[in-house]
Amino acid sequence: MRLVVYLCGLLLSGIFIIISCVNTRTNANIENNKVSNMTESRLVGTYRGSLPCTDCDAIATSLTLSNDRGYSLKYIYMGKSAKSFSKTGSWKLQDGELNLEGVDYKYKVELDQLRQLDLSGKEIRGELAERYVLRFAN
Repeated sequence: MRLVVYLCGLLLSGIFIIISCVNTRTNANIENNKVSNMTESRLVGTYRGSLPCTDCDAIATSLTLSNDRGYSLKYIYMGKSAKSFSKTGSWKLQDGELNLEGVDYKYKVELDQLRQLDLSGKEIRGELAERYVLRFAN
C-alpha cells in the first residue's frame, strides 16, 4: 500500500514538473513573439542612455529613428568634452535586430528599449551589461 502511495506521489510530482516546464516555454515564446512581431513603425522615436566609457565618465547617447528609415545618432563624452559627435544614415530591422548604416555594431530590439550588441553580434555580458541599453524616450 505504501508503495502505491509513493508511486502516485512520484507520478504527480513528475506531471507537475512537466507542466511547469511547458508553461514556462509557452510564456517565453509569447514574449519573443511580441518583440519579433514589432513592426518598423513601432520603433520610430528617440532612445537614450549612458554607455560605459574607458576614458570618460559615460557616453551620453541619443538615437533617433524616423519614419523614412533614417537615423541620427549623437554622442557626448561626459567628463571629457562638451563636444558632440553625430552620425546619420539609414536603418533597417532584420530578425529582431536593428542595423544602422555606417555603424559597426547592432542593437537587439526589446520592448521599449534597444540593447547594444558586441561587434560579433552577441549580447554583452558582465556587470556593465545593463549599461549598454538605450531606453525609449518618446
